[in-house]
Amino acid sequence: MNAKMKKINIRKYSNILILIGMVIVCSLVEKAFLSPNNFINILRQISVVTIMAMGQTVLIIGGKLDLSMGCGGAMAGTFACIAYVATGSMTVGILTGIGLGCLIGIINGFLVTTFDAPPFIVTLAMQSITMGAIFLYTNGNNVYQIGNFKVIGQGNIGIIPTPVIIMLAISVLTWFLLSKCKFGRYIFAIGGNEKAAQASGVNIKKTVMLAYIYSGALAGLAGVILMSRLSAGMPSSGMGLETDAITATIVGGTSFTGGIGTAWGTVIGSLIIGVLNNIMNLTGVQAYLQQIIKGVLIIAAVCLDIYTKEHKRAVRDSGN
Repeated sequence: MNAKMKKINIRKYSNILILIGMVIVCSLVEKAFLSPNNFINILRQISVVTIMAMGQTVLIIGGKLDLSMGCGGAMAGTFACIAYVATGSMTVGILTGIGLGCLIGIINGFLVTTFDAPPFIVTLAMQSITMGAIFLYTNGNNVYQIGNFKVIGQGNIGIIPTPVIIMLAISVLTWFLLSKCKFGRYIFAIGGNEKAAQASGVNIKKTVMLAYIYSGALAGLAGVILMSRLSAGMPSSGMGLETDAITATIVGGTSFTGGIGTAWGTVIGSLIIGVLNNIMNLTGVQAYLQQIIKGVLIIAAVCLDIYTKEHKRAVRDSGN
C-alpha cells in the first residue's frame, strides 16, 4: 500500500520535481539564471502564454481545442490599440480587446456545438479569418503611438510586473471555475465521457459554448497585454502563441484526450517552458533549434499521456 501511495505521489508531483530539477541544472549552467531580475523576467515572459493556456486548459479538459487563440488574440489586441488611439480611453481599449475575443469564442462555440463541427477545423479556419481580417484592416501596418496603453503590459505594482499579477488572478479564477463550480464539473464530465455526461443531464451545448467564450475572452485579454508590452499593435505578433499555450497545457498534465487537468498544473507547465526558453536564450541556442525542441516536448508530453492512460487501463483490466 505504501509503495502504491509513493507511486501516486511521485506521479502527482512529477512536474514540480521536473521544474525544480531544471532550475538546479540551469543555475549550474548559467550563473545569471539565479538572479531575481531573471526570475521576474521569466514570469513576465510567460504571462501572455499562461493566460491563453488557461483557456486551452478548460477546453482541452472538455475534449475541445482552440487553434485560433494566437491570431485571434493578436487581432483583438491590435483593435484594442486602435480603439485606444481613437478614444484615449484605457477602458474602451481593454473592453474592445476582450469583447472581440468573446465574439471569436461565441462563433467558435456556435459552430462546434450547433453543427457538431470538429474543433480542429473550425478554429483553424478562424485562425485564418482573424489573421486576414486584421491585416486587411491595417494593410499589414503596425499601430504605433499607443501612449499610456503600454502601462498594462509594462507597468509594475511594487516590484511585481502588472502582467504577472493579471496572470495569477486569471489562474486563480480558472482554478475556482474548474474546482468549485458546476461549470468545472460539467467540463470534466464532458471530457471524460460526453455521452455519459449528456445522459446524466449535463447541458453539453451550453457548457461548451461557455468554455469557448471564456477561452476567447482570455485570448483577447492576452492580446491586449501582448500589444501593450510591445508598445504597438502588431498583427503578426500572435502567430504561434496557440502552440505555446497548448504545449504549456499538455506539459502541465492536462490530458489531450480530455477529462484530466488542473489550472495549477498548467502554471507549472508554463514555468517549465519559460525556464527552458530562458536558459536557451541565455546560452545562445538558435531560434530554429528552440522550435525543434518545443515540438519534441509536445510529442513527448502527448506520448507520455497516452502511455499513462493505457497503463492505467491495463492495470484496471488485469484487476478485473
